[in-house]
Amino acid sequence: MRPPVLVATLAVLLAACGPDFEQQSEIRRVRVLAIRAEPAELLLDPNATTPPGPVTFEALAVTADERPVTVTYALCRFTGNPYDGQCPGENGVPLPEGVLSLEDPNVQAVLAEALQASNPGGSPDPSDPELLEALEEGVPLFIGYEASDGTGTPEGTERGVRRMLLRSAAVPNQNPAVSDILWEGTSLVGPLPLSREVTFQPVLAEGSAEVYETDEGSRTEQVFYSWFATGEGEVKEFRSLEPVDGRPGDPTSKYETPGAPARITFWVVARDGRGGVGWLSRTVDVGP
Repeated sequence: MRPPVLVATLAVLLAACGPDFEQQSEIRRVRVLAIRAEPAELLLDPNATTPPGPVTFEALAVTADERPVTVTYALCRFTGNPYDGQCPGENGVPLPEGVLSLEDPNVQAVLAEALQASNPGGSPDPSDPELLEALEEGVPLFIGYEASDGTGTPEGTERGVRRMLLRSAAVPNQNPAVSDILWEGTSLVGPLPLSREVTFQPVLAEGSAEVYETDEGSRTEQVFYSWFATGEGEVKEFRSLEPVDGRPGDPTSKYETPGAPARITFWVVARDGRGGVGWLSRTVDVGP
């Protein structure tokens, strides 16, 4: 006879795989699909004579019914765990209006913590070779966020952490941009047919896939995508990938349209693998 606990556990797991299980691409509650930093990283230009300017954060926070969502941000302290649920909160420095400014002494203190954490036991001297090497590689910073629709329900709130880099370089990384979504070779405007598998293709804006230097030489960013949709249809490929420099990829994503007429919003989020983020949305009708 199987142990009752094992049977109960299996029943819960199997139920989670049923039709009510939320897929990554589905929008059934408050979701933060991406957070874009502008600029994409906090860059310390070794040739600059002034400190870097502010970094502004923007969230792609969505709901199935387009109700408004408010997002608050905080720079997580290094004296705690950024993933402990206390940032924003007691483990974070608030970033009013989503702006990280080096003029804020509390931000300065956290950045000092980050530099010390990247070079434990080392010198705080900015000319310390180990510290300079860490900055060239990029020192991780953690931005906590809370998105809420004001209802106070679990479905109306999402908390998480977005990682970004504090880096020393003369050339900053730029955010990629998606300029269009194509269906059958033309811009997606609809209407889409009912109960049909269709294929979408993102169009990257010129210059979005940047060339950058590594220890092995120059490389081109291999931009990858995440796809999301409201409604009862099904995104077949949540992830897709641009081919680049001989590395294989397919940027397209297939979508099974719903069987009943509906208005659907699609989002595609592009990431360059180096902290850069961009997105585009389209709202179209399905059916007559």
